[in-house]
Amino acid sequence: MPIPLQQLYEEFNRRIDKPHEFNRLLSSIIAELAAGSPFIVQQGGMFYMLDNYRGEYLSLARPIITAGFYGNNVTNRYLRQDEVTMAGGSGFTIPRDATITAAWGKSRNTGGWNAEIRKNGIPITLVSIPIVSGIGYDDTVNIPLDAGDYIEFYLSGTGVEHPLVACELAWRITP
Repeated sequence: MPIPLQQLYEEFNRRIDKPHEFNRLLSSIIAELAAGSPFIVQQGGMFYMLDNYRGEYLSLARPIITAGFYGNNVTNRYLRQDEVTMAGGSGFTIPRDATITAAWGKSRNTGGWNAEIRKNGIPITLVSIPIVSGIGYDDTVNIPLDAGDYIEFYLSGTGVEHPLVACELAWRITP
């Protein structure tokens, strides 16, 4: 049974300060849409949708992984996750199969540099985003990762001021 838009709007306004209850409502709406649909599936409590561009089922929930470095004149180095942990040699471990679907970077200076994403401690770059005038992005990235892989963020360039790099992950399944 479809939920009228006005009812959804009223429910949203009532629950805006209760995110857990709102997420439950949103999940029930998605579950209703998914019933009988070959394009949306639910597995392990998460919803996945067929991504025609990539030809695989990717999660609707998309975590963002970031790394950066606070400082001026940063040159050719691994960036830190959460501004504390050095991303080189340890990186962010992927807990389930995933696909990197977008990547971006920024800095305070206007010079050019490259934001690189690397996998499993191997200095072969999976993604290299050119940062021009302090910003750069690519939303067509399609890099599969397996559970247990780890990713690292590397700054390739000189004299960069306060670099920040991020990527969007979509969890991946084969229904």
